[in-house]
Amino acid sequence: MDKTSLFCCLLSGLMALSVSATSPVATQAEVSGDISLRGIARLLQKSDIVLAVVIYKTVETTQETIFYARVIQSLRGDIPVEALVQWRGAANNLPVGGSPKTELYSSCNLSYVLATSKEVEKLLGTPEDFIPADSIYGLASYNLGNDVSFFPMTESNSGRAMKKLLRIEPAKITEESEAARFQPESGE
Repeated sequence: MDKTSLFCCLLSGLMALSVSATSPVATQAEVSGDISLRGIARLLQKSDIVLAVVIYKTVETTQETIFYARVIQSLRGDIPVEALVQWRGAANNLPVGGSPKTELYSSCNLSYVLATSKEVEKLLGTPEDFIPADSIYGLASYNLGNDVSFFPMTESNSGRAMKKLLRIEPAKITEESEAARFQPESGE
């Protein structure tokens, strides 16, 4: 092998290493320049619970919508995989005095959920509200409270922003953007 081809092989190997070493998550400058990234980065900074869930049921009333989901990945916080979670969302447009509307989903509605542990309440036993997902005996169940942000994993701008801010592998966050890093508020 001549010196030129050896040099080319070494150079191509170094270039491949440098390309793979670049971070797949957004830099601070990219986050500062992109409005869709800034909002999610702020939510990630204040959320000590980050979950990937499958929403399987919603109950709509005139005052609120309650979401029910099963955790498929616990990315930040102490809520275990397979736990059942619920949270409350804003009211919808049901007519006043109308009966609650329950919708069960058979398809996978995969979502990211961002919450604060201060609002989380572990529910003793699995309440009947969690039917039909409580078929596995002894699952932990949690009420995440009202201050919850959630959005589809892939279809929304927020889902795409999350993938730019966090590099997620099965069961853990392997890298996160500086802008997305959880920063607990001082003194709390």
